[in-house]
Amino acid sequence: MTAIENIIDYEEISQEQARTGEFYGLQIKGDSMEPRITEGDVVIVRKQETVENGEIAVILINGDDATVKKFYKTDAGIKLVSTNPTYDPFFFTPDEVNTLPVSVIGKVVELRAKF
Repeated sequence: MTAIENIIDYEEISQEQARTGEFYGLQIKGDSMEPRITEGDVVIVRKQETVENGEIAVILINGDDATVKKFYKTDAGIKLVSTNPTYDPFFFTPDEVNTLPVSVIGKVVELRAKF
């Protein structure tokens, strides 16, 4: 998981939020989630292995590539969607989900925008 292991800073969360799970901050690189989430922003992520369809998640692909996308799961596979319409969705079949693998490693619960 080299994509999310490089600590560059620390983000504070409330005690109330800390009691609901394990969290980390992730600095966004790229523009695929614009206009809402932009490069340099920090998202607060609750570590969890599942999310509901349409939620913004951190997904680990091939063991070391982490991406932040809207998540959708169907019988046909997993679709990862950027909010920036210039990016095409990623689609993974159930076989690809298992062999690459593709896995949810967290749910984005807060955005800390940088100015």
